[in-house]
Amino acid sequence: MTGTPWPLTLLGLPLWFGPPFLLLLTASRARVVRVASGATLAVTLTFLYAVCAQLLQGPWLPIASEGLVLWGPTTLVVCGAAFLADKWMSGSQASGVSPGSGATASKPVARRGAARWLVAAIVGWSACCGGCVLSPAAEFVDLRFDSPAPGLVLPMPAGLSLVSADRDCGSESCSEAYRVGSPDQAGVPELTDRLWAHLAGTKGWQRLRDDSGCRRSGWFIQNEFCLYVRVERAGPDAVLEVHVTGGL
Repeated sequence: MTGTPWPLTLLGLPLWFGPPFLLLLTASRARVVRVASGATLAVTLTFLYAVCAQLLQGPWLPIASEGLVLWGPTTLVVCGAAFLADKWMSGSQASGVSPGSGATASKPVARRGAARWLVAAIVGWSACCGGCVLSPAAEFVDLRFDSPAPGLVLPMPAGLSLVSADRDCGSESCSEAYRVGSPDQAGVPELTDRLWAHLAGTKGWQRLRDDSGCRRSGWFIQNEFCLYVRVERAGPDAVLEVHVTGGL
């Protein structure tokens, strides 16, 4: 598992937020539109960034690669809605406004021209460069988009305790190994039942034969991950090892 502190991970937010807010400021002029659409964009992009950085994980949340894919469409939808709302508000007030001079009238034309270039740039960024910037940064802090996230297994419930966690990374993906015990020194059968109750009941794993299981994670990319459980140590302080692997 990555040991990068979450405050350090959040240093990428300015790069993530910069182009969308430039597009938003160019697309809308009305203050109420900027405030409402800016708040919407801030909430949605913060959520997607937290998903991409694996700060938010869960069985019903998108996976990291989906958060990256959704960045561009989310930006364009919010900014497009702001542009339409701004145009509607400007149109409703146009009847009571006297026409301006030639220099004043040329400003909206120049603004629309700049908006077109900015829209083209934001589309190119989201389609081509979003992953180019975020992926090397994720590789630097050892976050692999096609690797199992800790949220597929963790956190442990009250009847289980995490003894240790290890990560093994290959050239393209990583696998996770968790050693699980119990605070009351349960035996292997009881410990196994508790573990599978947690994995199947709260994490969405489908238990197969030989104490193995698989599950799909994500909204539309649907990564498939598999795990197997084996006894690492029996006796009064029994420990099970949960090995999770998978990818696209």
